[in-house]
Amino acid sequence: MKKIRLFLVDDHRMMIDMWAALLNADPNFEVVGSGLDGESAFESIKETLPQVVLMDITLPGMSGIELTKLIKEKNPSIKILGVSMHTNILLIKQMLINGASGYVSKTSSFEEMSMAILAIQNGQRFICKDVKDYITNQVISEEDGDPAFKINQLTKRELEIVNMIKDGYSSKEIAEKLFISKRTVEVHRYNIFRKLDVNNITSLIKITNKNIYS
Repeated sequence: MKKIRLFLVDDHRMMIDMWAALLNADPNFEVVGSGLDGESAFESIKETLPQVVLMDITLPGMSGIELTKLIKEKNPSIKILGVSMHTNILLIKQMLINGASGYVSKTSSFEEMSMAILAIQNGQRFICKDVKDYITNQVISEEDGDPAFKINQLTKRELEIVNMIKDGYSSKEIAEKLFISKRTVEVHRYNIFRKLDVNNITSLIKITNKNIYS
């Protein structure tokens, strides 16, 4: 069996070196490149054409979520595996919405990471045990006061508008950029504020800053 060509993206060189050593020692894998930030990683990925990219979320400049979206737009055949310390459901949701096929935490075992790579390369989805346990505990405890629980109720369009509000866009500007009516934007804003249980932009920024592109 041919080795699966891997590319590693993380802002810590030591983490990349550790992953590379472990993965290259496995007969199933071959690490063909790495990147410490989104921009340089994207250029290297265009040259090396890996089959699977192991993607950290928190990167300098372009986030791992943004880079995932860009890679999938330019080369849909490349599979993306999110690898992060975050077990926040919103971040995982954003990774998957933007093209990732799976997600493992940095506390996952190497065996679980290997299983994830093989699974997504075969066209399957993979979510690590840590995240599954987190979701289960969240549902059981019904922690409605948890910001992550509230934010996870937002739709893809509402998440998009939240980010634009945080960037300072008015309802009119959002409407123009998304090609929808100002009235529709206002309805989305109302639903966002209701779901997050906030009544002003300052509160919205505070509750989302720790949960979106953290």
